[in-house]
Amino acid sequence: MAILGAGREGLAALAVLSERLRSPDLTVLVEQGERPAGWPGWTGPFDERLLGFEILLRSPGVPVDHPALVWARETGVTVVNPASIWFSERPDLPVVGVTGSKGKSTTASLLACLLESSGRKTLLAGNIGRPLLSHLDTEADIVVLELSSYQLADLEGNLVMGLVTRLFDEHLDWHGSREAYFSSKMRIVSLLRGRPLLINAGDPCLSARACGIDGVVAANQAPGFHRRKDALWLGEKRCLGLDDIQLIGRHNLDNAALALAAASALGGNETELLEALCGFQPLQHRLEVLPGAGGLDWINDSISTSPHATRAALETVGDRPVTLIAGGQARPADWQPVIEWCRLRPLAGLVTMPDNGEVVAQTLVASDCVAADRVIRADSVGEAVAAAGCLGSADGVVLLSPGAPSFPHYRDFEARGEAFRQAVKNYKDRSTA
Repeated sequence: MAILGAGREGLAALAVLSERLRSPDLTVLVEQGERPAGWPGWTGPFDERLLGFEILLRSPGVPVDHPALVWARETGVTVVNPASIWFSERPDLPVVGVTGSKGKSTTASLLACLLESSGRKTLLAGNIGRPLLSHLDTEADIVVLELSSYQLADLEGNLVMGLVTRLFDEHLDWHGSREAYFSSKMRIVSLLRGRPLLINAGDPCLSARACGIDGVVAANQAPGFHRRKDALWLGEKRCLGLDDIQLIGRHNLDNAALALAAASALGGNETELLEALCGFQPLQHRLEVLPGAGGLDWINDSISTSPHATRAALETVGDRPVTLIAGGQARPADWQPVIEWCRLRPLAGLVTMPDNGEVVAQTLVASDCVAADRVIRADSVGEAVAAAGCLGSADGVVLLSPGAPSFPHYRDFEARGEAFRQAVKNYKDRSTA
């Protein structure tokens, strides 16, 4: 048996299988990066050597249609998603799956919080926290599982309920096309087998994609929990406004409506659920408001890996002067959503980071979204914070919302976000010295 990839999922599979198999015969293969010490394997391209194994465990970062994996399947090699092993071992536990192009981490975390407030012993796992396979011995009575498109592509198991937050172009470099990406996301339907699939009815793209699917429940619309402008309603009853919760942004009211609909369907009490929502703490690196420095407010939205996410972040700021820090891994991306917003509300400043920062700057300057003399190039998050401090206007906001993945300069969005938090802290320390 070979484990493909040595990221979070690959290392979790190695730890669990080496402990539980009486005579572990495990090989660890990676195309690039470090392999765990003490295990046989190699670092290099996945090629015909994969045909020498009976079973391949595919970490989510390895494309499901990698040519070597396609070849392996055609020759009879079994390719397994590590999370599928958990499902086969724990059929006793009900699992709610949460996915979407944006908001799945917040929605999954919020749903877990709501279920806990209802007295359910809840496990939150998957794309957030520890990989699912690490929880074979969990004593929870329900699981909330955040699922990325990478994980859904070949996952086998049963869900009692599914949630989809929204759909837009994302990870097209990995999936190859919009259709392939959307199909991967909507593969959650096959894991439900007609059981409820709650969708955010406020997303027209998602609603169109889900039309005609068995079990679809249109959430975030009357008479259920739904958003109206900056408030959450249940039928004709106003429940709370954005000022009553610690999440920022209208889109988080959409996420809350979806989580509330799911928690209610699973037996939650309306009053208790709303109280739990008000106490929910925002996740790090997702529109995380940091302590002010230099007369500016600083927002860490490192999770933003697409222009659609950057647009959503800009909407949370409204009409305040914004200095945007953007740029990251170069890949196909449509900045039109950001352009549409910023043409009416030009940026106070733009700080770009490698590798696609120059392209982002050219696109936004050409579209009259920011003045050319208000653009600064930075080579790191630390440089970007210092530059943003110079560009930021009084009572303004500095928003890290890169609109691109962190690779190869940062391990992941969390590492990029931590670098931003530390840089802001250092900037604050200097400005108050």
